[in-house]
Amino acid sequence: MSKPPSMISAKSLGAMPQFATAELGRKSTESAMLAAGLPLHFLDIQEGYIPEHSLVEFIRNVSCRLGYDGLGLLWAPYLTVADYGAWGSYVLSAPDLKTALRRAEKEMKYHSNTDQVRMHIGTSLVSYSYEFGLRAHSSYADIAFSAIAAVLSIPRHFLGANWAPTRIEFDIVRPPKTIQIEETFRCPVTFGHQTLRVLFPRHLLSAPNPTRSQTMLTSRGDISRERALGPPNSLFQSACATVLIQLSDQSVSMDRTALLLGTSVRTLQRHLNEEGVSFRMLVNDVRMQRARELLGLKGTSVTTVATALGYSSPNNFSRAFSTRFGMSPRHAQKLFVVNNLSRQS
Repeated sequence: MSKPPSMISAKSLGAMPQFATAELGRKSTESAMLAAGLPLHFLDIQEGYIPEHSLVEFIRNVSCRLGYDGLGLLWAPYLTVADYGAWGSYVLSAPDLKTALRRAEKEMKYHSNTDQVRMHIGTSLVSYSYEFGLRAHSSYADIAFSAIAAVLSIPRHFLGANWAPTRIEFDIVRPPKTIQIEETFRCPVTFGHQTLRVLFPRHLLSAPNPTRSQTMLTSRGDISRERALGPPNSLFQSACATVLIQLSDQSVSMDRTALLLGTSVRTLQRHLNEEGVSFRMLVNDVRMQRARELLGLKGTSVTTVATALGYSSPNNFSRAFSTRFGMSPRHAQKLFVVNNLSRQS
């Protein structure tokens, strides 16, 4: 079985869209998002999972528009797992630093289908490493800086915003801005390592959570409810998730889907054939499942749903829906109403 495309929670964008908007303006940021295949509503609300290729492409596009090399360093001070929804809340509500880091390690499967976090507790130092699923991208250095910033936000929640690790080891070649990197992370940095990792004294693992009694506790169940199915774990699931993103701006195509997944049209087509489906079948399936969701919303009309899904007319949508589900959209809406009333009684 082939390795699935690297997918990551859209919440990993964190404050990046807001930072880009402040530096570039909303219009230019929107252009950068569209070029990366990200829907514009992600400027305000990030939900679901996105290809890591789109995440890195967004960073690259913003960097090009700013004319700045090393964008990850610019927004590193603004990145925190506190912006990662229930996943981040679960990590930061742990009773102590060790538990928080273990939670992030164990529950990474809810954040990405390929990224991995590992903690090694030595005699005097703790090593906390992060492996990104798309290291081969030309803009990976910015991801490395961003990932380290997110990792550091965990111990800094327990140890204070001014805390700094013993050192950071980067899995990239030494860039020309070494001094700026050390100033940003406030510790020695080295390069050319096999893994991206942070090292700090072992005794700090017992640091208690200074805010735990002041905040609402978050459970693994909260993460499960927020990210019900977890990230896609096959190319077919990843393609479905990517098509769903494209539906929001009505620009679905095989070329764009392959681009967003960081693969070729031929490779995508071959893998879909192995699954026994064509791209058109996949798109129709995603569109019909989305249609059922939208029709179940109170006050939604068939015309509105048809328009949202890119159909040229309500009649074309109704015909496609009836063929798929054996009933008209209006009949389906009536059933949704009956089912909702039954659940409420």
